[in-house]
Amino acid sequence: MPMRLLWASWLDPELNLAFEWALLELARRGACPSTLRLWVNGPSVVVDRSCRSLAEVRLPACERLGLLVLRRPTAGGAVYHDEGNLNWTMLARHSDLPEGIRWPREVERLAGEAILSLLSCYGLKGSFRPGEGVFASGRKISGLAIYASREAIMVHGTLLINADLERLRKALYCKYEVVNLSGLLGKPVEVREVGELLASCLASAFGAELEEGRPSEEELSLASTCLLRVRLPKANKSRPLGARGGRS
Repeated sequence: MPMRLLWASWLDPELNLAFEWALLELARRGACPSTLRLWVNGPSVVVDRSCRSLAEVRLPACERLGLLVLRRPTAGGAVYHDEGNLNWTMLARHSDLPEGIRWPREVERLAGEAILSLLSCYGLKGSFRPGEGVFASGRKISGLAIYASREAIMVHGTLLINADLERLRKALYCKYEVVNLSGLLGKPVEVREVGELLASCLASAFGAELEEGRPSEEELSLASTCLLRVRLPKANKSRPLGARGGRS
């Protein structure tokens, strides 16, 4: 299937998340092509669209650390973002998916296999656990989340490369120990280098032909109107923390 490749990031974490909402909304309208977006976000914590994963967030610590807590358009657990974390988003119209792939868990599996292929390119072995993420040496290196509508499906995730894991642990109640790709390799790794390789692995997993593009004016305009969706409802900002033990 043809797929647009976007390297699209902004300094503002709210705008980065608003762009995710905009892509999904336009795909539901049939006004956005199937897209692979690679992006890097500023330091922040991101919860699911329903805000249920706020129970996994150490809100007082986030406030002390100056971390925004924002909302994405998919389900799943809370995650930490910074410049050492590569975010990837696969947005596909159902008609563009590989033959026989229709259900969200099947799409999640393909994305997980792409992360495993990336690790193997670095001589590393990993395991994919549906609903939990990708693990290497028993530690979590990538989390995935999904949203499916009648028209399109979005699967996106994180890949820890050179992230500040100490800050991550302060910000989240981590259910799993986490690890950076650079830590596994014992040397620094450039985020852009990993992104180019990941794009190839995702394209292969989904049978996609990538063509680099740019955000459209319609996407950028809609993203600016989606900023309120990214911000937590006031009721959730002050709600007490629930049971501990979340995802990272």
